[in-house]
Amino acid sequence: MEQRPIYEFVRIDELKDADSPRLDGEDLDHIRVLMETETPPILVHRQTMRVIDGMHRLRAAKLNGKPKIEVEFFDGSETDAFLRAVEANTAHGLPLAMADRKSAARRIIRSHPDLSNREIARCAGLSDKTVAAIRRSSPDIPQLNVRKGADGRARPLAASEGRLRAAKVIAERPEATLREVAREAGISLVLQL
Repeated sequence: MEQRPIYEFVRIDELKDADSPRLDGEDLDHIRVLMETETPPILVHRQTMRVIDGMHRLRAAKLNGKPKIEVEFFDGSETDAFLRAVEANTAHGLPLAMADRKSAARRIIRSHPDLSNREIARCAGLSDKTVAAIRRSSPDIPQLNVRKGADGRARPLAASEGRLRAAKVIAERPEATLREVAREAGISLVLQL
């Protein structure tokens, strides 16, 4: 069963500005629209009190003279908070510009080099091919041989390395079962009937 988020009211003056994926900052026209509507709670990084998602809503509440705003807290690292901010900004509200999404993907690749291109693409609202191109074009980004997908499982980029590790295990321990070889070599065991 999915756990429902818990919301709290927090004094607006206790909150810090977002580490936003928006390169051009806030949109005043969007803030004015939000001043006229009821808005959902904002997302805040508990450890830093920095807004993750909801700067436009926060500004609208300030302009409306509200002393408090409803908040959902996020517990995690600051790099995970940025990842969450990008995800949230591609899912709702004022859409991120293409330049914002590409810049965010570049930053996510640097902070989470183990994430797969598809997972970063899903978070940033890009194609996996665009993320791969960003990864290739940035020499300062670590190029790992294993990446983690949306399911949390790590997968090698090249199967040949896994085969070589399996061959080494078999050479060292010819009596090992296929399951033992697969586990020690870090590869999956696929049975074809």
